[in-house]
Amino acid sequence: MPTILDSELATYEQNKARLLATAEGKFVLIHGAEILGVFDSEEAAISRGYELLGNVPFLVKEITPVEQPLVFHSRLLAI
Repeated sequence: MPTILDSELATYEQNKARLLATAEGKFVLIHGAEILGVFDSEEAAISRGYELLGNVPFLVKEITPVEQPLVFHSRLLAI
């Protein structure tokens, strides 16, 4: 089942080698098949995304060679 950001993730993968060569460790802003910019911080990329696009889905992703899985724990679970 496709997700809402499949196009953006595909755009990132297609451009990953170039992004790593020029901007590793920075954050990329992607909407659809278009890279809208590379930023020094996640906050700057998100802010610019809202300025350009408004309240619509867009991808902000750190440019890294290896993806780090994120694990979240909740104290709300009765475990």
